[in-house]
Amino acid sequence: MKTTLHTNLKAAKFFLLLVLLLIAVLPAHAYDFMVDSIAYNFNSNDSTTVSVAPISNTEYYKGDIVIPETVIYSGSSLTVTAIGQSAFTFCSEMTSIQLPGTIKKIEPGAFMNCYGLTTIDLPEDLESIGNLAFVACENLESVTIPTSVKDIGYMAFHLNFKLRNVTIPEGIEIIRYKTFNECYALKDVKLPQSLKYIQHEAFNECKELSTVVIPDSVVEIGDRAFNDCRNVTEVNIGKNVKHISSTAFANCEKIEVLKWNAQECDDFDENYTSPFMPYVTRVSLIIGNDVKRIPARAFRYSIPLKSIDIPASVKEIGNNAFDTCFCLNTIVSRILEPSLVTYGNDIESIFNGVDKDSCVVFVPAGTIEEYKAIMPWSAFTHFEEIVENDINCDMAVTSADVTMLYNQILNNDYSSPSTCDVNGDGEVTSADVTAIYNTILGNE
Repeated sequence: MKTTLHTNLKAAKFFLLLVLLLIAVLPAHAYDFMVDSIAYNFNSNDSTTVSVAPISNTEYYKGDIVIPETVIYSGSSLTVTAIGQSAFTFCSEMTSIQLPGTIKKIEPGAFMNCYGLTTIDLPEDLESIGNLAFVACENLESVTIPTSVKDIGYMAFHLNFKLRNVTIPEGIEIIRYKTFNECYALKDVKLPQSLKYIQHEAFNECKELSTVVIPDSVVEIGDRAFNDCRNVTEVNIGKNVKHISSTAFANCEKIEVLKWNAQECDDFDENYTSPFMPYVTRVSLIIGNDVKRIPARAFRYSIPLKSIDIPASVKEIGNNAFDTCFCLNTIVSRILEPSLVTYGNDIESIFNGVDKDSCVVFVPAGTIEEYKAIMPWSAFTHFEEIVENDINCDMAVTSADVTMLYNQILNNDYSSPSTCDVNGDGEVTSADVTAIYNTILGNE
């Protein structure tokens, strides 16, 4: 009975939401004129331009549609600058559309429920895409958003089940509520360096995403932003992220590598668990070389966490940072003076629940005794020194280290182990690969 009631309530809420959305985007009045079977409205602020309009609430566009740059009406040439609100809503029998370069705006609900569209070429000078513009275009497979676009509305591509890839241009600062929600086939999305906010459920249930790279420009990741992205294996958190919702990466069950570069991230709420709780794989956490502070409760209850790499830059580790990480078996701490690090007001909570008898702590050469003398490190029983040039910390310098370093250089990823700068010149370059190669061969 509870399940049935819950399902019915959920369905009722969805139906109510759908009704409200339809009310928001349905046309308020008839078109002003029609030319060649396409309806138009005059733009209120410019008598020389027009927007494409819906025909009526019961009559829809069908087949292949070509929108002209200009139309002649009452002897005047009028420029078509927008696809008006709800212009093609429910035009399920429209199979293709060509938009002219004069289009500047795609207004709310413009292509809602256009089931027949598989592709669309957006004009190069397009400036904005309105709320729900392409919602439920369930056969649309790819979209390239022009670099001229500066704003994308909420739920713009919601329920685009077959959308495989999308290009989001520089200049976009917000990915709004449910913008790409339930785009099940979305595999490839590159977030722009201009992005600041990823709002709640922006990429919810994008089940085919494999990698999430949060640009350094992003400051906030909202509730369920990447919830249920079940095939994500790698997450890279950018330098300027200040707030991450505890549900941002919920049900991302296959995360294997988590790269944490956030330098000023807020502490996590004491009433919630870490955002990173995969339950299919074991996770390697790599903390970036510029990170000075690990927030309180950042990785609490990240039970699958198997290894942590902490750079020498860290000066503070917050309460409960790695609390209840039951599977943690390797910690690489490159902190040279652990006694100078601030450990919060509850030192024992930092590694609470970690098996301190089996977890191996790798530390810089000559610092084992210092680590053993200070909490929370003194609770561990097994310490090893980091071997110089041993990038993967397997206690030996081998071809595996060259491979790892080479891949880091090739991918322009210098966030993981600080020993990547093998020759100490302040950069990670091919010279470091050469240095490790010579070390392996025993050359000078």
